[in-house]
Amino acid sequence: MENREMNLQMNECRSTLQKLAYKFTNDPEDIQDLVQETLFRALKYVDQFFQNPRLIPWLYVIMKNVYINQFRQQQQKYTYENFKTSEYQDAGCIEPFIVSHVESTLIVKDIYNLLKRFPQQYGEMFTKFIDGYKYSELSDYYNMPEGTIKSRIHIIRKSLRKKLVNYHQ
Repeated sequence: MENREMNLQMNECRSTLQKLAYKFTNDPEDIQDLVQETLFRALKYVDQFFQNPRLIPWLYVIMKNVYINQFRQQQQKYTYENFKTSEYQDAGCIEPFIVSHVESTLIVKDIYNLLKRFPQQYGEMFTKFIDGYKYSELSDYYNMPEGTIKSRIHIIRKSLRKKLVNYHQ
């Protein structure tokens, strides 16, 4: 079978492939992408087809493998994005990405200006917490119960969120 004949047969199979693609997804754009990628890979590996005379089952296996690979890639991307988002949320950030260096500099300046409005000990405590000190270390340093440290940091965070509302809308 020549490449030209193979191309004609694959084009005839296109509508069948689209129907088969509905088993994997209902989104018309995803179906078109899946069929296109299937036909692309079939043409790429056409030499392997000549060992298998049944075209539709061969194309279906290719489609299934393409879908599985795409699904795995989406899952890995989704997992990575969720990990990065949760990493930022654990650090107390609402938005994971700051648009520009200038904006980040302004945010930091505003935060430090707002911290100056709190009693000095509160501002220092919050700054040390942001720098990575643990509650227990702050408790020892300020000679206060850990619960007091936690509540003060919570109060400062809550206040900063209210006052910096323009940055996370």
